[in-house]
Amino acid sequence: MSLPTVLVTGGAKGIGQAISDEFARNNWNVIVSGRDASAIDSTVASLTALYPHVRVSGVVMDVTDTESVSAAFVDIEENFGSLTSVVNCAGIIIRKPIEEVSDEEWLRVIDTDLSGAFKVCRAASALLGKADDASVVNVGSIAGSVGIAGRTGYTSAKAGLEGFTRTLALEWAPRNIRVNNVAPGWTRTEMVDGGIKQGRIDEAFLNSRIGLGRLAEPREIAQVVFFLASPAASYVTGQTLLVDGGITINGNT
Repeated sequence: MSLPTVLVTGGAKGIGQAISDEFARNNWNVIVSGRDASAIDSTVASLTALYPHVRVSGVVMDVTDTESVSAAFVDIEENFGSLTSVVNCAGIIIRKPIEEVSDEEWLRVIDTDLSGAFKVCRAASALLGKADDASVVNVGSIAGSVGIAGRTGYTSAKAGLEGFTRTLALEWAPRNIRVNNVAPGWTRTEMVDGGIKQGRIDEAFLNSRIGLGRLAEPREIAQVVFFLASPAASYVTGQTLLVDGGITINGNT
């Protein structure tokens, strides 16, 4: 019996890397994609060494570029034939007041964080249709539900991703392709750790607002993504699941 196969965009760094690891750990073949070929190669080599019983492959793909996405899916079809799941984790963020955000910067965030998921799902449609229990998991953010000053492009893209998730879930439900969204809260990635070290992020203040009193670890997000992609979530579609330690429910002053 062949193993299920997942494509993870942005799968070589941060939360995406943890997601790639989680699927391989759970006996899935993993296709790691992104724009950084060296990071992809490093992640593929690491996962192959850790999980030699599964197939781990890499493909360079820029989710903002339709031709790049199309070329990547030609490669995926030739090498794997079908897909069981797609995880859209590719994303960027620009932190500036709106007055300082250029048109190019705005579009770069929207094109990566929102349009990228659209382009990948559109290209993945045929391959997902070959699987018995196919799924898509988009990786959004609590920024899709709350305002965060200085991140207009990012919050707009992540809010749009929630609407995209609901509509695509309805559109693909007759084909038995489930579509869900995971919205992480503050997570201890290299980017966040860098912000803490530079003094741009106040970890103590964040912890005081998070119900569980700490940042998430990337694997805690990855485990929820895996659950939604797996048959264990066979009756879940069109949902956004916040994985935020309770920060968005905190109404305390």
